[in-house]
Amino acid sequence: MSYPHLAGQAVVLPYVNLQDFICHLLALDGYCTAVYLQPESALPLPEPALPLTRATVATPDSVHQDTQWFIATSGTTGTPKWIGHRMASLTQAVKSSDANTQLCWALCYQPFRFAGLQVVLQSLLSGASLSDCSSGDAYLKLDNMQKYAVSAVSATPSMWRQLLLTGKLDALRLSHLTLGGEIADQQLLDRLSTLFPTARIMHIYASTEAGVGFAVTDRRAGFPAQWLQSGIHGIEFRLDETSHLWLKPRYRPVNLPPARLNDEGFIDSEDLAVLQGDRVLFLGRAGGIINVGGNKVHPEQVEQLLLQVPGVAQVHVYGKASSLLGQLVVADLVAETGAETTALQKQLLSHCLKHLQRYQIPTRFNWVECLTTGLSGKLNRSAKHNV
Repeated sequence: MSYPHLAGQAVVLPYVNLQDFICHLLALDGYCTAVYLQPESALPLPEPALPLTRATVATPDSVHQDTQWFIATSGTTGTPKWIGHRMASLTQAVKSSDANTQLCWALCYQPFRFAGLQVVLQSLLSGASLSDCSSGDAYLKLDNMQKYAVSAVSATPSMWRQLLLTGKLDALRLSHLTLGGEIADQQLLDRLSTLFPTARIMHIYASTEAGVGFAVTDRRAGFPAQWLQSGIHGIEFRLDETSHLWLKPRYRPVNLPPARLNDEGFIDSEDLAVLQGDRVLFLGRAGGIINVGGNKVHPEQVEQLLLQVPGVAQVHVYGKASSLLGQLVVADLVAETGAETTALQKQLLSHCLKHLQRYQIPTRFNWVECLTTGLSGKLNRSAKHNV
């Protein structure tokens, strides 16, 4: 059916189900000037934007627009905002080959978020199959993956750790594993490499604000230091004096906050990184630093160290208010099945004393049954866990 009143208009697209979402994705691109992928939160919309409240599919006749796709940021590091991308930038990382058409991708992200849209477009444009595994706990996700013979999975490191905790991940026959949205630490990359020695394992750096960044496929944490000079796939990198990582993508997103963009077209990722030998390693988000008596502690850096101790499955490090020091470091941990937490805690403390400064060492280790992840699949850093 044709809906001429939508031609050349800005449209709000609420998510109902994956099938309707993909139909609208195909129909509205090139037909509307802008499409806003409405998240579950009540994010204000610019005027005028027409609501698409039912499964209406617009069929372009002679109309062709350079459609901007507006995706909402998650709001984990500030007020949610709309960032606009065009299909050329959204699809620049799509890989097409005869082998890729045989894949069945598991969609573990919400499709109206940047990471989820990437999985949808990869499967759609490469001719691969797609299984919706975006809802339910890790066990339900694994059941669906097995049911539909999934061979490719894209998920956050937090979600991969939850899948590992089930003890059933090795039942899948995976040929492609992708990690994104959070820091991919060496411990996790090594575990997945052991389980799937012949699979293609890559961790992707991308964000709603910066768009598609880059993929690392050598099974090592961070990315090659030489990319700071040479760039990769048309993307340039820069580390400033405050350890912020800046990127200059081939396509500049629309509606970026001015403070995030410099005169040369570089975007401040607001991620902190450090040059270490031949690698650039991520430290965490600039807004997540814990201040202990004037000393800066990167929670993700401490988490990665704690995860090196065998028997530790998941970790959340955060700051707790202190009248003397401003904040103290605290860690919530999930133990592997069968691990004895008293012995583990002694190992953790010994490991910390060897590798951390005193102010970085958690003052308390809380053993919890599970850690909460948000709808994006990332660790919920504002959640309080039951001890």
